[in-house]
Amino acid sequence: MSLFKICNWWKTQCPDVEPNYDSFSIHCTRLCLEEGEKDSIIVGSHSGYLSIYQPSNKAASDGDLEEDQYFENVFQHSDVILETKLTLPVIGITSGKFTTASKAETKLHIAVLHPMKVCIYQILTLDGIADHGDHTKLLLLYEHPLGKAAFSMCRGNFGGVKGRDFLCIQHMDGSLKFFEQDGISFECDLPGERNIPSPIHYVPRTDCFVTVSPGWDLECYRYQDLSETNVSLRRTDPIWSICVGEYALDLNVHQISNVESLIIVLGENNLLCITDTGKLKFIKKLDYSPISFHSFIIGWYWEPDARLMIAIVSESGSLLLYEDSQIIWSAELPEIPVAISRANVSGLPGALVTMDNNGVLSVGYLGSEPHLFKVPPLNLAPFEVEKCQKEMMELEKEIRAGVDFTDIALTNAASERDVTLLIILDTKLERCTYPTNVNVSELSMCQIVVTATTHIKLELLQICISVDPSLKCSKQVFMFRDITANHVQKMESWIYPYELTIPADITINISCSYTNKQGITRVLQKYSVLPLEMFVKPTQASKEATHKVTLTSHGSEESLANLFPEFISEGTPHALGLLSLISGTKVTIVAAKNTNRYRVQSEDILGIPLMVFSLIERISRRSNCNTNQDGKNSPLKVSISSSPPIEALLEEVDKHYNLRQQFSKITDELEIRAGQMRLFERRFVVKLQQRSLRALDGILMLLKKNHNGIAKTYNELKEIQLQLRLSQIHLSALLNLCEACFIYSDIPSKYLETVRSIFVTPVFDCSDHCWEEMMHPMVKFLSQNGPLRATSGISSFDEKYVFTTDETFHFEQFKRQLSTLFARIGEKRSKTGRSSADFEEELEELADENASTSDWVSYEKQSDMPL
Repeated sequence: MSLFKICNWWKTQCPDVEPNYDSFSIHCTRLCLEEGEKDSIIVGSHSGYLSIYQPSNKAASDGDLEEDQYFENVFQHSDVILETKLTLPVIGITSGKFTTASKAETKLHIAVLHPMKVCIYQILTLDGIADHGDHTKLLLLYEHPLGKAAFSMCRGNFGGVKGRDFLCIQHMDGSLKFFEQDGISFECDLPGERNIPSPIHYVPRTDCFVTVSPGWDLECYRYQDLSETNVSLRRTDPIWSICVGEYALDLNVHQISNVESLIIVLGENNLLCITDTGKLKFIKKLDYSPISFHSFIIGWYWEPDARLMIAIVSESGSLLLYEDSQIIWSAELPEIPVAISRANVSGLPGALVTMDNNGVLSVGYLGSEPHLFKVPPLNLAPFEVEKCQKEMMELEKEIRAGVDFTDIALTNAASERDVTLLIILDTKLERCTYPTNVNVSELSMCQIVVTATTHIKLELLQICISVDPSLKCSKQVFMFRDITANHVQKMESWIYPYELTIPADITINISCSYTNKQGITRVLQKYSVLPLEMFVKPTQASKEATHKVTLTSHGSEESLANLFPEFISEGTPHALGLLSLISGTKVTIVAAKNTNRYRVQSEDILGIPLMVFSLIERISRRSNCNTNQDGKNSPLKVSISSSPPIEALLEEVDKHYNLRQQFSKITDELEIRAGQMRLFERRFVVKLQQRSLRALDGILMLLKKNHNGIAKTYNELKEIQLQLRLSQIHLSALLNLCEACFIYSDIPSKYLETVRSIFVTPVFDCSDHCWEEMMHPMVKFLSQNGPLRATSGISSFDEKYVFTTDETFHFEQFKRQLSTLFARIGEKRSKTGRSSADFEEELEELADENASTSDWVSYEKQSDMPL
């Protein structure tokens, strides 16, 4: 980036504001319409607009302007000479003497190239009757239709004629067509395949044409050879050629002396200068991507001190000025132009003319004063937290008011109409044939079939199947391209247990993202639940357990036989024992005798979350099937009265953090040993080159010892990685259970979003930070802000700086803040029903009275409990 910037002198917007311009859309020339006239700027767009501008210095000559504004010219309406709309796109503009008028005629004509014809216009200036001044219009002199699509054109006094200019049109197939003023035209084909046309230019000194072939060779053809009337005698071979090696973005030709002309070629990566005899003068490797360029000669070609100047525009918006191959100036452009030229306008000789892709035409000059960056003044105003919070709440209200949720519903409905997803889970389980980390012979796998029916044409369709980290999917991502309408795509995959632990969740999330032909992307999500018999089997129920969770269903009473028909085939028992096929954990589900209450109990807390969520899901499914007489679904409400297992969660957090620390320590040790191994290997190579066999014994011993250490460390790393994955799954399960205990306890709605933001699963660690370090800023923020913040104990000074965070992570501080936050959430929950402790007291009272009217079924012996 340069310190200098191009200074703007004159600027305007062309009629066409769309991106319809390229490097051939601008042409600077002196039209010789009046005596003492300066250069005019002719602009043509692909939409057919043709404009002629003549920037003036009327504003600069105004005496009212200050001295520092003298060079800051403004656009005047009188600067527009002509502005018209043609019927065809303009792909090329040039000027010259294209009629058979007298040689004394100095006015130039304009040649406009359209895709299928070329038109010659004369500019007429009509005197104004009133004080409005003169006005200009275009007069069509003649036009030449083209048989093939045109690419570019060039003009010149072909054949060495004096006082007249001819036209050469290059077609898209590389053929050339020549037009003389009297209408005589001929066409010739260049040798070889010309599927990639490139710019063509005329060299007046040698009466030749130069262009770049599709083989990236700069070729020179003599006009006399191409204009031979006898086709059999016409020579179409180049008189010389030189390899350029890349596509030419543009060409320029300049006569530098009486005996030499230079051909400037701007490639995609190089700048080449070649003489008109085919000799390479210099080649400049560019370390940037060029867009366009303009070259010119300072002085006259017959003068010995004539200099070649080249201005190149890079894609980063920089202008680089070269003298031959040496860079002499660099400056930043205000916009990234697609065309650049040089003109002698009134009041500014040697002005730099640029035009960007949207038709912004600028005239500027190279500024000699650098534009240094100035540090803005610091805002020393005190930071007011309350004011910022009020402003943020007002902005959030405006955002919510501006969001139309009906549009979201319509968009989702339209997405479901475009793509229909059908998910089928095969209830027949198969024996698992995939490799897993579970050494159990009774593992099963379930097949999932996803059928996607597309009702419109799609450019891309991607379906992703997401499962719990303890499970694995044989094929998780399906991707299809260029899908026709009414196409049915069927995808099959197998889901099976992979880790030696009970999954925290058996819900399958199927995400379907698709992109239609208009480039609009939509996302659909479907959910399904894996069969529970994949993970557990019925067993003898347990009478007592350490960990218990009590649920209450506020709907119709459902027996365990209705909720778990796959495990209970006969009778209606009030207790069901389930044994995990993966870890061997036993979980018992007990139903109350006279109330709609259920208790899930187990000796292992990690076996409870799956059963709790399965029980809630089955109660919800059964309640949705029961409808009222009016046909509406009966309201569903499930509450959990048990306290969340906060202590078990904190213990698992402590275990996960310690494993993460061990993982980081072993990783660092492995990096150190790998560095030592590379050092020993280099020393081994040095000793081997010195042919010192005795010295090799010590190096070999070190290599062997270090290799054994690396192997041992790697095995430890694999073991820690496995334990860390299991700890992440266990932590996710406990977070889900704690979230359920809080959510299903009639907690006020204003706390729901805060609770859900804390219990985000699944738990994962990134490469630089563990889960605890990523959760610490959020827990600290929620402890000090929002509905769960402390109502007392915060001074006014602390309240102003509650957003400041310490870069260092303190694990014990994080645990204390997390425990405090859980305690605040527990204060907001309301316990519905009776807890396990209340139930135990009731059992003791009923036992003293020798009564057996307890809500829960009590069994005297283990054999009395049903399966």
